[in-house]
Amino acid sequence: MRRQQLLIIFITVFHVAFVTALTATELNNRTPRPQNRAVDADGKPLPIPTQFKAALEYQSSEAVTPVITSGSSQKSRQAASQSTPAIADDASCRWLHKRMTNLKNRLQSSSHIDGYLQAELSQYQQQWSCLKCANGGPSSADLSRCRL
Repeated sequence: MRRQQLLIIFITVFHVAFVTALTATELNNRTPRPQNRAVDADGKPLPIPTQFKAALEYQSSEAVTPVITSGSSQKSRQAASQSTPAIADDASCRWLHKRMTNLKNRLQSSSHIDGYLQAELSQYQQQWSCLKCANGGPSSADLSRCRL
């Protein structure tokens, strides 16, 4: 019995010493980390520069461009605002406008689903007029009454 205990102790000590020696070069979560330095994947120290040097050199004077204003830009803005229909400031109206624009564009390119697209467009146009999207926008009663 005493001999078995000694053998178990010997095997345990030998195992711990041998396994620890083999895994000492292995990095894992229990490997002690060196203090005040960075290491790579192999545990070798990384060189840390002593002086700071920027990776990107930027001067704001390079990005400054002069702004040129002329009367023609104001005219083009006025023309664009006249060609764009007035849309009420409502999420439903904005969505309807975008969807109807998309449907009109798809209808211009002829396809086999034109009948379905036209039916959807006419329903959205009815909803557009019911919600008063071209005027002041829908009231809360309009929102509940005009849904498809």
